[in-house]
Amino acid sequence: MMSLFDSFRNSFIQLSSAAKIILLILIVLALALVGSFIAMALAVMLYHCDINTLSRIIRNPDEAHVHIIKFFQIFQSVTLFIIPALVASWLFSKNAPGYLKVNTQTSAFTVLLVFLSVFAAIPLLNIVTSFNARLDLPDSWQVLENEMKAMEESAGRLTELFLKSNSTADLLINFLMIAILPAIGEELFFRGVVQRLLIELTKNEHIGIFIAAFVFSFIHFQFYGFLPRFLLGLYFGYLFIWSGTIWIPIAAHLANNGIAVFYYHFASKPVGQTALDTVGTTDDPGYLLYISVFTTCILIGMIYLREKNNRSAL
Repeated sequence: MMSLFDSFRNSFIQLSSAAKIILLILIVLALALVGSFIAMALAVMLYHCDINTLSRIIRNPDEAHVHIIKFFQIFQSVTLFIIPALVASWLFSKNAPGYLKVNTQTSAFTVLLVFLSVFAAIPLLNIVTSFNARLDLPDSWQVLENEMKAMEESAGRLTELFLKSNSTADLLINFLMIAILPAIGEELFFRGVVQRLLIELTKNEHIGIFIAAFVFSFIHFQFYGFLPRFLLGLYFGYLFIWSGTIWIPIAAHLANNGIAVFYYHFASKPVGQTALDTVGTTDDPGYLLYISVFTTCILIGMIYLREKNNRSAL
């Protein structure tokens, strides 16, 4: 006989895709609210600050209090992405690991190809970023454009503050905060849950991947970095579909963020002023852009064919 517990769980499994998306949004909002209270309470105890002081530090982060901002950033990655993905997979399936595709194996060679493709795409993504940064909104949207530029500048200052590291401990914390947790959390959430629900809703893989990539980029609230992040979201989405495992898009996401963490740890110039930021965007990018596009396409093609052959062999 079906237990009350199983009946409760089945009621969520049988919801429509649209209802599951609405429920997922409610889960995220609830966990964001609860998580912010818990994070504040823990920060008060850990850093011996009152609520007003913490609020001021969050609004105006500076180098002296960057460790507190990093604490909130790490906590946010867990409560906004990892926990909602785990809760949703448990509610929407009787096999949560299978739902998220975390129990599907992959090969080291595919991971290597993914790492190489992300590295090869740097000049291409820099060109797209440069193009995105030059986009202007109509004059009637001037107020909105000014607001977005202010948000972009604020995000840029925070990123520079995060990536400024002077010790091995700083490097390890940054790698955890900027590479590991976002790669795991955002891929579990956006590819493992959101993209899956959107594909079920639209009955079309490409539309589902496209919308999930759009939401993935939009949710970062950085208009002038929207296009490159959107392209990465598309790539992560197709990697998930081609490979049938969440670990491949996680590897790609980890590579993209991890390259920046390690590079800026050893760079002598701040974010936005180094070779990593400008390669391919000089007055005559020429061959670098062509090599980047050609090499990235070849590597992506190799990944697609390899994963297609692997699926055929099963």
